[in-house]
Amino acid sequence: MGSDARRAGPDSVDAAAVRESRFTVIPRSTLPEEVANRLLALIRDQHLLPGTKLPAERSLAGMMDVSRPVVREALRALALMRVVDIRPGDGTYITSLEPKQLIAHLDFVFAKDSIALVQLLEARRVVEAGNARLAASRVTEAELAALDDLVASLASCIDDPDRFSELDIALHDAVCAGAGNFLLSQFMNIVSTLGKVSRERTGGLRGIREAALRDHRRIVGALRAHDPDAAEKAMLEHLDHVEQGLGPATGPIGAALHAGDAEPSPVGGGRQ
Repeated sequence: MGSDARRAGPDSVDAAAVRESRFTVIPRSTLPEEVANRLLALIRDQHLLPGTKLPAERSLAGMMDVSRPVVREALRALALMRVVDIRPGDGTYITSLEPKQLIAHLDFVFAKDSIALVQLLEARRVVEAGNARLAASRVTEAELAALDDLVASLASCIDDPDRFSELDIALHDAVCAGAGNFLLSQFMNIVSTLGKVSRERTGGLRGIREAALRDHRRIVGALRAHDPDAAEKAMLEHLDHVEQGLGPATGPIGAALHAGDAEPSPVGGGRQ
């Protein structure tokens, strides 16, 4: 396999890439997953950086000594993972590799795995309670004004579940911004993305939205008072209400949320 690619020679635009030994030959017996894993290893070791254009399929097939269909299947798998962007007529590029983009496709895991939702709620308690505590000491007047506007907008769209959910995410992100910690902001990007499933499950209940609005008012009030203890307490009480809302909205999740002996899922898990 790959002999047709070697006879044809590298595309002129990829000549330099073909000479690179970093891609190396893939054993003939391997599956497309191994080609994908080799490319992932190059990304992990920073030999392939965000925005890099990969050699053409024919060139990659020649370098790895596999058929073009194998390379094509591997690239399609990486595209589903948001690791590469296949642009017809242009080529295949490494994406920005931003965490929020890479984990976006995991929503289906949380739609099916109650324990994953439990773990996400646990992560929210750690990250968002800390966000609120830090923000109480660091939030600026401009940021408080923006939070007030978000609360007012939430109240105005209480009968619009989709818009309410968007603003709910924006408010939690704004609290994180008030904490002024870049790494926490990156964690929140992941939490926000993975939390879409829990919002879909609870957002259709008007009572849940009303409770969330009250909670958000208390959180912002504690931030305005620059009271870290009160801000942390208000955020944790809000997450208590999120947990309670997930029970009736999802059936088995209610039991899973309180099951101390539940088998942990390999991916972390809810968000309102």
